[in-house]
Amino acid sequence: MTDGEKDALRVAVQQCWNVGSLSTDALQTTVIVAVSMSQDGRPDNGSIRMIGFEGGSEAAAQQAYEAARRAIIRCGANGFALPVEKYDQWRDIEMVFNPERMRIR
Repeated sequence: MTDGEKDALRVAVQQCWNVGSLSTDALQTTVIVAVSMSQDGRPDNGSIRMIGFEGGSEAAAQQAYEAARRAIIRCGANGFALPVEKYDQWRDIEMVFNPERMRIR
C-alpha cells in the first residue's frame, strides 16, 4: 500500500475513534491492534485483537483497545475505500492507536 492509501485508512478510522471517554492512564497508552479484512474492505469483527501495548497499565490498555475496536467496527461497517487489486497487502492490517498520533503499519 502507498503512504497515501495508508493515510486515507488512518483518517477514516480516526474519525470514529473516540478518545474523549478514555481515562488519563488510557490516554497515555499506545495499543497495537490487528484486524483481518474482507475483500469489500469490511473488517472481520471477530478477528480484531490487541497484539501489544505500551505506556500504561493492563486495564488502561484494555480500555484503549476497546475504543480502538469500536472505531474499526463503526467506521468499517460500510467497508473502507481500499484498492481491491492490493487486497493481499491489506488483508491483515496492524494499526497503532496512539492518542498523540495514530498510524497504519
